[in-house]
Formats: sequence, structure tokens, C-alpha cells
Amino acid sequence: MRHATVAVLALAISAPGSSSAVPAPLQPAAVDSVRPFVPPATMEELEARIRHLLDSTKTPGAGLAIVRHDSVIYAGGFGRARVDPEVPATAATLFRIGSTSKAFTALAAMQLQREGKLSIQDPIRKHLPDFWYENAWEETDPIRIVHLLEHTSGFDDNSMRTYANSDPTPLTLEQGLALDQTTRVSRWRPGTRFSYCNTGPAIVALIIERIEGKPFEQIVQERLFDPIGMRTATYLFPDTSRVQKAELYQSNGRTPYPYWHVFIRPAGSINASANDMARYVRLLLGRGTIDSTILLPREDIERMERSESSIGARAGLTLGYGLHLYRTSDTTGFVWTGHNGGVEGGLSDMSYLPEAGIGYAMQINVGNASVLQALARLVRGYLTRPLPRPAEPPMGTVPAAIASEFSGWYRPVSPRMQHVYFLERILGLQRVSFSGDTMRVRGLLGGTTTFVPVDSLHYRRPGESVASLAFVRDEENDRPRGLEVGGLGASMARVSSTTATLEIALAGAWIIGIVAGILALVLVPVRALVRRLRRRALQPSAARPLWRTAMVATLLVLAPVAAIAIGGAGIAQLGNLSGVSATIYGAGLAFAAWSIFGAGLALGRRHAPGRWATASLWCGRGVLALHLVAAAYLAYWGLIGWQTWG
Repeated sequence: MRHATVAVLALAISAPGSSSAVPAPLQPAAVDSVRPFVPPATMEELEARIRHLLDSTKTPGAGLAIVRHDSVIYAGGFGRARVDPEVPATAATLFRIGSTSKAFTALAAMQLQREGKLSIQDPIRKHLPDFWYENAWEETDPIRIVHLLEHTSGFDDNSMRTYANSDPTPLTLEQGLALDQTTRVSRWRPGTRFSYCNTGPAIVALIIERIEGKPFEQIVQERLFDPIGMRTATYLFPDTSRVQKAELYQSNGRTPYPYWHVFIRPAGSINASANDMARYVRLLLGRGTIDSTILLPREDIERMERSESSIGARAGLTLGYGLHLYRTSDTTGFVWTGHNGGVEGGLSDMSYLPEAGIGYAMQINVGNASVLQALARLVRGYLTRPLPRPAEPPMGTVPAAIASEFSGWYRPVSPRMQHVYFLERILGLQRVSFSGDTMRVRGLLGGTTTFVPVDSLHYRRPGESVASLAFVRDEENDRPRGLEVGGLGASMARVSSTTATLEIALAGAWIIGIVAGILALVLVPVRALVRRLRRRALQPSAARPLWRTAMVATLLVLAPVAAIAIGGAGIAQLGNLSGVSATIYGAGLAFAAWSIFGAGLALGRRHAPGRWATASLWCGRGVLALHLVAAAYLAYWGLIGWQTWG
């Protein structure tokens, strides 16, 4: 289950962040950023650089498997599986692999399809007639199994309350899915936009349970783990008397997280070792066959690697999310297939090059994404160093009509978490412009990515071997002009320059108003103290009540930020009633009420003697008006009175 959910939520509540529609290449780790990246030339050098990276970033341990379809190049552990008492990580150490678990649901579904027990084109209702969800387009566009596997159902992702659930009982699939039904509402026509949702694989797993008449974990054990040779992999808490389990740690590398009993295990609960993962990657590289055992034919594995149900796929993008496997590209030209994942304190990445017949799987026991990214860069560099770099396609041209039609502002319209969309829809704004046969995409907060045309509607970054972005005309789904990003990208809709400018201006003005409130919090007491020391009485001011009200509003805006800074923004704090979640809830309601009060107060102040007093009065009115607009906006998107634990 992808760890990004909590991180994105924390960002949305605590500080401005950026949501970019542009796929980012692997970036060098901080330890390598001072010099050009040179990939390891030997296995010994790779091991040494991995150890240096783990030591320099205080990452306790890692597991790594590097394989070909017919052999294991390397399987081992680095550092410590447990810090205190110290236990070294080995090839047999079990790490959490998070959402890398999802593909086993797709593998099982493809096996049942091969046996005629289901079709991935079946609507949910065919197998789960009483299962609750809401889809306004159900009559013409029902939610199908393929939509759940490719994350194109339109469902919101799980709530914080369900993420925080950690019942060791453990819950059945039906019990886990019953914890929160409100997110199972299609926000757009199914089979159009990609939006990552952890509920999907759990619903498919429930269908598989109903068909097979046994628990999903048992089905995977019999159909996949045992035949593949994943001897120690398990969805449940491991038997530590038989196998070694890695402890998961906070960013300091010393404070452990409690074990998370995932409430819908098919979405991301597997514990697996480097040895287990080596077998799994070999199956995928073997196109469904491992050691002469055929679990699926080649065409089924290739279908899993291919996205088909989204508009991006239908627009011709070959990068995208398939059946719980996805294809991404970076500017080295190589196109990787795989999946990553994470839980609090544990991250994983499984990637491979089908054409070259090589791949890897890695896990770490700390939730530091930059470390995993740096590890992936080292391993990918080592694997691709002897390979010829894929050729870039010929550069196309951009007709003037296309440049005119698609230039402008674009907004993301496929949010993963609807509650975070209030921030994403503004900070995710992108400006598309053309200069000759070059397209540039500039984010609102800076950063420009250059693209070159493959043809008039498909574009790639220099160095990429395939298109990673496509323009679409999607009238049926209220996007006369749209933009689709491949890989783990987004759907974007064009918005008018007037709308974008107005929203940016209002958001910027509100931030300035918050800064003004902070300055008032600092300067007003200082001014009062200075006048008192000089024994001068404070002069009456028409603006003073307004600025006092603005200062209180600023404190209410900053209260959730302070609560997160002090109490943390982890699953436990946000998904349960805690000081952090109660502050988010209470401060939101108080901010809305106080903003209404401030607006009324501002309307009642009509005169101020003197130029500066008048200016102060009008500034105070402006700040309070902006707070009222912000409160209305936050209320519209569900942030006022949001019970993150509910």
C-alpha cells in the first residue's frame, strides 16, 4: 500500500507543496549530487556504494535481489534487520513490500480468467450483486474488474481511519471493506482517468474468494507462492520462530513502528525476503514460467504490463498502469516495468526490463523515499551499463494549429484523495507553451520541463525512447482540451487563463494576508511594549479590532501546522482521534466561524482619521475578506469540520 497517502495529506494540511503532471526521472541521492553519476561497474562496487548510502542516510537495513529470467545474480541483505538488539539483514530477512503486493491479485485473476471462471471485463455486479458502491454511469459504463485492477474506477482512496486500523485478529476481506464504504463513489466515468485506489485490489480479491470458496491468502499460497517458490512470503504477521522479520523504523533509524496489520491485505500486506522476491521477478521475466513451471502464458503477463482502460492508453501512450504492474520511462531511454510500495517505515521497489531479461527487487526498513530512489539509481545503473541505450524516436513537428489549440493552463482532474484536492487543484496548475517544435510545461511554483514531439499530439522528454505525454480531446468527459501523462501520471484539463490567474491571485493574496497576520502578531505587541516603555498611551485606531481579529484567524490557520509539527502526521495521529486530528477538526470550524465574525466586523468599520489609519483599515478589511473567501473554499472542498478519524 503506497505510503504516499499520509505524506501527501500531511503536506496538504501543513505546507504548500507541488503536484506536478510531469513524470520525473530518477534523481541522484544527496550523497551523489556533488558529482556526475557514474554507475557501478562491478557487483563489488555496487555493494560498497549501497553500504555507504545506507550508512550516510542512517538507513538500518535493506534487502536486494538481482535476477535474470533463468538465474539469480545476487540475493542478499545489507545493514541491520533490527537495531536493538542488533540483527544483521540477510537474503532470508522478511521486509514489508507494500503495494508491490498488488500484482498477486492480478496474477490470480488472470489465472481464473484462463480457467473460464471470470473475465476481467466482468462488471462487479456479476460476482458481487449486493456489494455497495455508487456509480452515476453504471447503466452505460459499469465498473468492471479491469477498472479495479488498473485504478480507473474513479473511487476515492481509503480514508485515514481505515489506514489507521491495525486489528491483529485479523479482519476478513469483507470486514476490512466494510470499515469505510463512503470512498466507493465514482467521481468520473469509469474507464477514463487513472487515480490510485487501494480498494480496487481488495474488491477483486473478494470476487476471487467468492469464486474459489476459500480465503484469498490460501488461494495465493496454493496458486502462486508455492509454485513460484516464495517459501517464506506471507500476508500475515510472520512466524518469527521460523523466519527473521525486519523491524521498521522512523526516519531517525532508531525508533521502531509497530507492526501494521493491513485492513485489506491484498492491497499491500506481504512480507517477503530477497530470496522470495528473486523468484517472483524471475517469474515475470520468464513471461509466466519459472523452472519449467507454467503459471500463465506469455500473453497474460504482457497484458498485465499494458494499460488499456484509461483515456491515456486509448490515446496511444504505452507508459501507464496495467493490471497492478506499470511501465515508466526515464531520460536514460530505458522503459521499466514493475511496482513500488510502502508502509510506515518500509519501502520497496520491484522493476525489470522484459526485453533485456533482467530485473531487481529491493526493500528498506525506513520510510525515506530518497534513499530508495538512490538505491534504484545505483542498481539500474549497474544493470543497464553494458546495455545499448534505446534509440530516441525521430523528432516530429508541431503544427501551428495544435500549438494554438493546446497552449495554456491545465489543472489536474484525477485526485487520488478528494480531501487533498483543494490544494492540488491550485498548486498542480501547469502552463503549457510552445516555441517552434519544443513544448515547455512550467509548474506554478517553478520548474520547467521540456518536451519534444513524437507527433503532433504525443510528446517525450529529451532522452526518452517513447512518448510520455499526450493531448486529448475528451468532450464526453467535460474536457474539450486535455492532457494525459503516462507512467504514474495524471489527467489534466485545460482551464482559461482568466480562471487560473484569478485563483492564483486569490491564493497568493490570502498567503500575503496570513503573512500580514503573522507580522501583526509580532509587531503589535512590540509596538505596545515600546509605547509603554516610553510612557505613551496607545492611540485609538479604527483598524485595531480588525487586525486583532486577523491575528486570531492566522493563529487558527497555523494551529494544524503546529499540531503536526509537534505530534506528527503519521497514520496513528491522523486516522484516530488524537491531539493532531482534533486540532485539524476544531481549528477548521473555529476558522470558519471567526472568518464570518471578522467579515461582519470589517463591514461595521467605516471611517479612520488620517491617511495611514485609512490604509490600515482597508488592509485589515482586505485580509478579513480573504479569510472569508478561504473559509468558503475550504468548506466547499470538505476541509472545514473534517474528521480525519471518521
